[in-house]
Amino acid sequence: MQITKMHGIGNSYIVIEDIQGKMKSKYSALAKKLSDKSFGIGSDGILVVTKGKKAKYWMRIFNPDGSEAEMCGNGIRIFTRYLFDKKMIGKESEIEVGGSKGGRTVKTRINGNIVAVDMGKCEIRGTKTIEAGGKKFDGISVSVGNPHFVIFSKNEEEAEENANKYGPAIENHTSFRNRTNVEFVSPKSKEELNIYVWERGAGHTLACGTGACASAFAAYKDNRAGKKVKVKLPGGILNIEIKDDNRVMMSGPAEYIFSAKMKI
Repeated sequence: MQITKMHGIGNSYIVIEDIQGKMKSKYSALAKKLSDKSFGIGSDGILVVTKGKKAKYWMRIFNPDGSEAEMCGNGIRIFTRYLFDKKMIGKESEIEVGGSKGGRTVKTRINGNIVAVDMGKCEIRGTKTIEAGGKKFDGISVSVGNPHFVIFSKNEEEAEENANKYGPAIENHTSFRNRTNVEFVSPKSKEELNIYVWERGAGHTLACGTGACASAFAAYKDNRAGKKVKVKLPGGILNIEIKDDNRVMMSGPAEYIFSAKMKI
């Protein structure tokens, strides 16, 4: 099987092609095997290139624990560059996303290693206070096609510490029906946010594209940031813009790590 490992500001994925879906019963097991850093290759999940229903290609995302995600911001940039470089799409394209059922498309545009994505409309699902790991957290639930819980921190040090210490307990809190991604946000100014992420099904990652979008949207709606922000994550920076109709635009790099053939 041909595999390609890529990353978007440190958020790494292994891309495999299965256009006709002949291996679909193995995707979950492959994600567990390939993502394992000790017995596999090591990654934050796999991206499967398969045939779409609403677009030519459908991106399916599987986490290291084998669960399937609805959307991945860094993944869609990786997916776009991979397809473009293989001459499977043009500079502007539509990619189908949406978990096991597909169902929606996102528009992408590539220029060199930078990919811009129209992530669609964000939605605030409410605010609440939860207790996790013996500590109370006030947060904002945001949907970017997948669930997020955004928590504002006093400073960057607190955000980093809480992400590592309380991320797992918040992800699996009983108030979230299908678990949640968790963002700890420290606004530096109206134009810049620092965030640390605990991803559902993947744990601590160096970056999360949908998490950056959710954080920027929540910060804008809470009057902590403007419409255009730089979101700084441990792995690098993403540029996020909030449109008047609540659509969120994301842009950032997609890079190669290596390609290889392997037996499975």
